[in-house]
Amino acid sequence: MSISQNDIIYFILTDRFFGVENPGVSDIQPNNPRGFHGGNIQGIIEKIPYLKKLGITALWITPVYLQIPSLKGPSDPDFSTAYHGYWPLDFNAMDPHFYIADSRYPQGSKKYLRTLSDALHSAGIKLILDMVVNHTGYDHPGTKGATDNPTPIRPGWYNPKGLSCNENMIEGELAALPDMDLDNPDVADYHIQTIIRWIEDAGIDAIRMDTVKHVERMFWNYFKTQIKGHFPDITLLGEVLEFDIDAISQYQQHWAFDSLFDFPIQQAMVDVFVNQHPLTKFVSPFNTGQGLLEKDSHYTNHNKMVTLLDNHDLSGRFMTFAMNQTGIDAVQSVKLALTFMFTIRGIPQLYYGTELGMQGSYDPDNRRDFEWFKLDENYEVRPEYAAEKEIYDHTRTLIRLKKEQESLNCGNFVSLYVDTFVMAYLRYYDEQLAIIVIHNGTLPMPQTLAIPVLSNNSIPTRIKELISGRKHQCALTNQQMDFSDGCVHIKLNAKSATIFI
Repeated sequence: MSISQNDIIYFILTDRFFGVENPGVSDIQPNNPRGFHGGNIQGIIEKIPYLKKLGITALWITPVYLQIPSLKGPSDPDFSTAYHGYWPLDFNAMDPHFYIADSRYPQGSKKYLRTLSDALHSAGIKLILDMVVNHTGYDHPGTKGATDNPTPIRPGWYNPKGLSCNENMIEGELAALPDMDLDNPDVADYHIQTIIRWIEDAGIDAIRMDTVKHVERMFWNYFKTQIKGHFPDITLLGEVLEFDIDAISQYQQHWAFDSLFDFPIQQAMVDVFVNQHPLTKFVSPFNTGQGLLEKDSHYTNHNKMVTLLDNHDLSGRFMTFAMNQTGIDAVQSVKLALTFMFTIRGIPQLYYGTELGMQGSYDPDNRRDFEWFKLDENYEVRPEYAAEKEIYDHTRTLIRLKKEQESLNCGNFVSLYVDTFVMAYLRYYDEQLAIIVIHNGTLPMPQTLAIPVLSNNSIPTRIKELISGRKHQCALTNQQMDFSDGCVHIKLNAKSATIFI
């Protein structure tokens, strides 16, 4: 099942979500922010009812490869484990931290991950597996031809050691990790074969590819030909950590990525909803083409861009950014940003805990354990956590609304009005429509604003007739839309929004 515009993606660090006790590992350190905390796929399976209740339709988990062991002891200040999954030793085996072994399958078998994908599929949830091809873990035995190497990786498979990715983005080392030479046919073939095995043995639906901009471009031709050729329904979602539309869009244009993370929009959402930049970052007055959403034609398909507020690689969680600003209500800022994200084009992605307003600054603080103690046995937020409950309930409402309203999944976008503090836009598909008004001011609107609709030349006559011929109610507040003289008349409180349907 491929990832579509109708999906809502939920992203977890496998080690930090939830774990069932694993007798096969002895180095769990829940109080060490860089140690293994015990999350595993059996724990994820146990929490599928939570994912269902939240309403997500696709789960992205971090890599589960066999990892390089820590090179330093726990007492060393630079100690860190590969709890995150991005320091691979063997690309063809699972790490024992991430599954509980039994007699069904050999040690490290990908079939253990199949138990998760099967359970998710039974619940109507797709599985996105994080993959790495750019590098191996530190001091991989293949870098020096060591005999204790469980893989065919050997010294000739790497780019020159010591070159930084700041000097050469593709052949240089990212964070000093040994960089693989994917122009080497043996290296490319090795990775293609491992990807084939993960797809066939583990039953995954999509691949989130790590560090895409650092990978030799020729590799994507191998991927297009073999993986996409044989598995056309496997979605390729690329992490290109750039904030420039031209830099990101080329990966859809030339390298057949189905989806990419929309880091330009993510950065703009922090600027606007936290740092109080003008809403004209998204759409310019009179549609002069300067806003980010007006540049969607740069993408092959902007509707498949994955929108996000935060993740594990950014400099902190959205809630923490908001709480660090004076003069704004952090909870309202999070809710408003989520409302915006769920009502513009793209596939929304939630980072685990965003729905509870989880906090965290720089890595590893933005990778804390999920806060299960804030939820009761029915996965409702406990009454003593009022702020968390407000965000959680709002998120569930937005997810439900997006799943019900095709206008929010595949509807055309028309800007109705924009200024520094207010943005109004229309989404429409067939007989469905939604009029969204975002008010980002920190004070209530001083007077009622008239937003022209019937005079907007970008709206088809049929849609104008639907707008004027119906009564419209806000999906968030049940407020009736005041429509007269061809305009929507509205007055909003600080940091609030309406979604009229």
